[in-house]
Amino acid sequence: MLDLNITLVIQLVNFLIALFFLNILIIRPIREIIKKRNGMMDNLASEADQFHAEAMARLKAYEDELAEARKQAGLNREEGKNSGLEELRSIVGNAQQSARQLLEENRAALAGQAEAALSELRDGIDGFSTKLGEKILGGK
Repeated sequence: MLDLNITLVIQLVNFLIALFFLNILIIRPIREIIKKRNGMMDNLASEADQFHAEAMARLKAYEDELAEARKQAGLNREEGKNSGLEELRSIVGNAQQSARQLLEENRAALAGQAEAALSELRDGIDGFSTKLGEKILGGK
């Protein structure tokens, strides 16, 4: 059977005293260390979240700048292409105009030479026809 005597009360008091001293010497300091560690972990987690948010913002800004640079490069390329086409049209137009002018000058010179040759032939036709008639008729 179970005997309830004074030793049970002494052991209970001894247990409570031991629990009191253990609480003061071990349990409270451990609780404070755990609270500090949890506080540090919370701070580190919030800093990590802050760094992550900042990194995402910088990445977004970088992507926006990159998209803007690509857009600007496309516009510059298109502008250069259009400028080159304008210059090409100008050069081709000038070359065509120069070729037309040269052609007209050559046509005019050829027409002048042809007119001169025709005029010379008309002037010499009388003498030629006379010589031809003499040869045919006279045999000289």
